[in-house]
Amino acid sequence: MTTLAEQERKLLDLLTSSVHRTFADARAAGVPAEVFDDVESIARSMAAALPIGHFSDRLVGPFYDTSGLTQWRGVSGPVINEAAAAGNLIACQLDGGQWVYPIWQFTEARTVHPHLITLWQTLRESADPWTCAIWLRSPQEEFGDRSAADWITDGHSVDTALVLARAAAQRWTV
Repeated sequence: MTTLAEQERKLLDLLTSSVHRTFADARAAGVPAEVFDDVESIARSMAAALPIGHFSDRLVGPFYDTSGLTQWRGVSGPVINEAAAAGNLIACQLDGGQWVYPIWQFTEARTVHPHLITLWQTLRESADPWTCAIWLRSPQEEFGDRSAADWITDGHSVDTALVLARAAAQRWTV
């Protein structure tokens, strides 16, 4: 198992190498130093793409916040808000009002896995976002003690998961 400290060291090593390459390429191309004048803004942008930490990480996270998700996906905040409002993005609101987006919903192509959205929309008809997200991430016997999210992202049929999601939603409305 990898610790947070090990992940941090690995990330810093990779970032250091990448930054060194970028500056070497810039020097070789004759790019003026002024291009990099706002290093604090550059650092904030890089950090914004990192998933955020929160107490519910163990249950549902880790997450992107809106700023991090817009940076990572290369879309605007309104696009993120519209997708969340339409139920096409798994989004949960923290107590302070900030929205967070579980990273497990995204594919390598930086899109939301469509079958997870099918389950999300089914569950959301009967429960709040946190209840639905917890259900998606909770191990279930029918999935060999894996979560529905893992089941789907491992390439299994959405039909089995949809039956269970509908049953859960039915129980929640009673």
